[in-house]
Amino acid sequence: MKTDDIVEQKYLGISNPSGAVALNDNLFIVADDEDNLLRIYDRHVLDKPLQTVKLSAIFKGIVADGEDLEIDLESAAEIAGTYFWIGSHSTSRTGEYRESRHRLLAVSIKLAANNKFAITPAGDIYTTLIADLQDDDRFNHYHLGKAKKNQAKAISGLSIEGLASTPDNGLLIGFRNPLSGGDIKNGRLENGKALIVKLKNPYEVIHGLQAKFADPIELDLDGFGIREITRHKNHKYLVVAGPYHENIPTKDHKKEEGKLYKWSSKSGKLNKLKRLELEGFNIEAALFYPGNDNCVQLLSDDGTLVGANGFRSMTLTL
Repeated sequence: MKTDDIVEQKYLGISNPSGAVALNDNLFIVADDEDNLLRIYDRHVLDKPLQTVKLSAIFKGIVADGEDLEIDLESAAEIAGTYFWIGSHSTSRTGEYRESRHRLLAVSIKLAANNKFAITPAGDIYTTLIADLQDDDRFNHYHLGKAKKNQAKAISGLSIEGLASTPDNGLLIGFRNPLSGGDIKNGRLENGKALIVKLKNPYEVIHGLQAKFADPIELDLDGFGIREITRHKNHKYLVVAGPYHENIPTKDHKKEEGKLYKWSSKSGKLNKLKRLELEGFNIEAALFYPGNDNCVQLLSDDGTLVGANGFRSMTLTL
């Protein structure tokens, strides 16, 4: 990929973007995994967000703000004007259960008369994803009952970081952890495969009906888990892959860089995008704008950078 096919920018206001989706040709809405807020940016304005919305004001009495109450929003997907958001379903950093993170929610977003967006609930919050998967024998292999009690970035921990729509109005849920198979070497799992769960009826689950799943999907991402997945067009997806663990270099392990893949859910074909360096970028969100499915915007979680006052964006022509 040539360097003139890549445009780098920086937005202000938050430094931990963790899921985003386009609202129109120019605007995108993004979550930060450190709070329960949604922020709307103009892709061409490298400044603070145009609008900030509290989910606690939308889901009153259900979503609350405060320490240990964040949903840990990780990804978003749009289906026919409904915008779905998913929490990590992970424990705290110390392995404590966090009920607030076990959430899949949906909102309606419409432009109001004051040129601001009105965001309202679309159904109720779905909170039993992991329990429903545990009740489905097809997912026994992943030991999710044990995983949900482990620290998110430990071997066989639990962390959801990807969400994407399907052509038949379903959702693909991408797991960073646990991975399937592999071998433990020097304290880390190597050569595991990433898990994708297809939720066939997202509209029904946010209205209290039983979840329906397709068979589990496993992707060989060179031992990485899914950090983001977004639909390109039809059955084609862009997958952002990264290590399941903390990715802290040690004497036995070097720091690992994220990778991008193209994947077809129809044919199963998976191709790594080569000649593209993500060094220094921690990509956690990817989005395509309407009518421009050859160009993807990648957002970097820069919260660990010293003095970070914003987040970087990388726009690629595929």
